Amino acid sequence: MASKDYYKILGVEKSASADEIKSAYRRLAKKYHPDINPSEEAANKFKEINEAYEVLGDDKKRANYDQFGSADGPQFSGAGAGGFGDFFGGAGGGFSDIFSDIFSAFGGAGSSQRVMEKGDDIFLNLSLTFEEAVFGVEKIVTFSKIEKCSDCKGTGAKNGKEFVVCPDCRGTGRVRYQQNTMFGTTIREAGCTKCNATGKIIKEKCDQCGGKGYKKVQKTITVKVPAGIDDGQTIRMRGEGNAPLREGVNGELNIRVAVLKHKLFNRNGVDIYMDLYLPFTKLLLGGKVEIPTLKGDYTLTIPELTTSGTVMRLKNRGVKALNKDAYGDMLVTLKGEPPKVLDKATKKALEDLDSKIDVRNYVKYQNFLSKK
Repeated sequence: MASKDYYKILGVEKSASADEIKSAYRRLAKKYHPDINPSEEAANKFKEINEAYEVLGDDKKRANYDQFGSADGPQFSGAGAGGFGDFFGGAGGGFSDIFSDIFSAFGGAGSSQRVMEKGDDIFLNLSLTFEEAVFGVEKIVTFSKIEKCSDCKGTGAKNGKEFVVCPDCRGTGRVRYQQNTMFGTTIREAGCTKCNATGKIIKEKCDQCGGKGYKKVQKTITVKVPAGIDDGQTIRMRGEGNAPLREGVNGELNIRVAVLKHKLFNRNGVDIYMDLYLPFTKLLLGGKVEIPTLKGDYTLTIPELTTSGTVMRLKNRGVKALNKDAYGDMLVTLKGEPPKVLDKATKKALEDLDSKIDVRNYVKYQNFLSKK
């Protein structure tokens, strides 16, 4: 074999394990198989990765290749000596299993069933206010999508009737091809080129879609946003994506949510956080203060001698858990705020107050002094 860099072809390191090599081959075989990627470049690439895996997927051939630069070792017994059987079922090749896995999703190798496609997904962004995300809302969304033509029922033929069964594939949309390769004669199945894998030949095209069987439309739908949805989460609506270009099912509509900031609240999961700045005297003397919550106003009772930074937890006043009958909490952090300015009279009053408070009442300050 030619001295190609098979490791580079499969995109793996020389130290790659057998499983890593097999996984790389599966991925590339799906990408470049002629049934999926019908181009000359893809066909050449597909042949190249098959050649690489035929060597690196066999322990003995790989050892020869690593040592001598050839899968056949120093004897150079000739390419293809293993024949058809070695390629598809030889020790370490494993091609029959791999191809079975790869194409099971496409109707199975040798199957006469028509390939079923899935239409492309559509991705949209939706902006919500903080309250809309918390309580849920209905939104009207308009977007462009590909839909099956209703006039011809997706056939592309006028009235859905002006077509005949393709004589080459007999309506299956698939045909078998015999191909001679360096490994022997192989038979592969691919989409029928005569009918573009549709299984039918159109006699007269549909006036609405021009024979395509689909058309691009503007769609307007109502999206029910559930209570409790969070920033960055996605609403998936099955069947609202693009229709496939042939037979199959529609893709999904994916709506990514972006939630605007609230002027007072911050959110973490189902819990709500708020910083509450109060005059430092309110923390010293205690009292009541009315605050907003997601469930209306609430009277917060502050004990006297409350330390700045104290967190008060209000049970079940947070966000509703998504699709559950449960609620998070609201956590209010109390922060003492000193006055911006002091007049002489106020300063004198505070100095008198300070002189009357025994310094031993300041426990943490006393601990600090003792550790100096």
